[in-house]
Amino acid sequence: MKKLMFAAAIVASAMVAQANVTWSWWLDKQSEKTDLSFGIASRCASVETFEFSLLYNGSPVQSGVQFAFFGINDSTKAQVLQLAPWFNRGDDSCVQLSFVNVAKKNVFNLGFVNIADQSKVQLGFLNFNKNGFLPVFPFINLDMSLFK
Repeated sequence: MKKLMFAAAIVASAMVAQANVTWSWWLDKQSEKTDLSFGIASRCASVETFEFSLLYNGSPVQSGVQFAFFGINDSTKAQVLQLAPWFNRGDDSCVQLSFVNVAKKNVFNLGFVNIADQSKVQLGFLNFNKNGFLPVFPFINLDMSLFK
């Protein structure tokens, strides 16, 4: 109940601040560009700041946060944080926290399985990093550029 009250407070404060807020029931706002996106399964043309949904986020988030409460995040743009219980995929993300994280380039992954072409720090049971000190390494994998 506290989490729902927190989400409602975020929505209410965003409406007072005159931000562009979009509510999506099930991937029904695919042509909209918005500042904040909320819904059950969300996909917009672009989201500027924050995307929150219960099951799925699929919008390109320009410089903000993607948070799926029960589901997955899937984005093709740069964002600061991706947070989901099961799966995150982002082409150019900063921090990913989930059970499985997949990225082309990011700074930090924390999850059970982390897969990246280039990631500075990976913490998890299995870490796959093409630029890591080893391509596959358990528990921690660091990018080779950190040692130069």
